[in-house]
Amino acid sequence: MKLSAGQYFVGQDFPSGRYKAQGSSNFFVYDSGGSNIVNTILGGGSVGRGDYVFFAEDGYYVESSAPVTLVPVQ
Repeated sequence: MKLSAGQYFVGQDFPSGRYKAQGSSNFFVYDSGGSNIVNTILGGGSVGRGDYVFFAEDGYYVESSAPVTLVPVQ
């Protein structure tokens, strides 16, 4: 699924599960208490780390500074 830049809530905006995030921006995941559990730069180049696989549980939220694609992973 493609998401525009912004914040999205797991369980509200998309289902919980394991995802691969693809894009080229700062990407964050916060748990239900607001603690940062993912802080990475997506994409290639000198600063990007490529794609990132993470678990998203209900109550978590993700934040991206540019469009990002979330691909479900088994």
